[in-house]
Amino acid sequence: MKTYTSFKDLDKDLRIKRLEADIYKQKAKIDITFIKDSLSFSNLTAELISQLSRKYILKKIGATLLKKIKV
Repeated sequence: MKTYTSFKDLDKDLRIKRLEADIYKQKAKIDITFIKDSLSFSNLTAELISQLSRKYILKKIGATLLKKIKV
């Protein structure tokens, strides 16, 4: 634990700690907003369509390649 020699030093460190706490709170708010936006119905639907499309395209490419090498 730090030992303070004056109230000025103590006040300075307390102010720094409060500012750091405010920064962490703001970061948490931003993260929560980002999570809420990413879990919206439209984003979830778009992600599902993207994943299904990717699987379909890869399946078609794989089938085409297998036909070309006649396996």
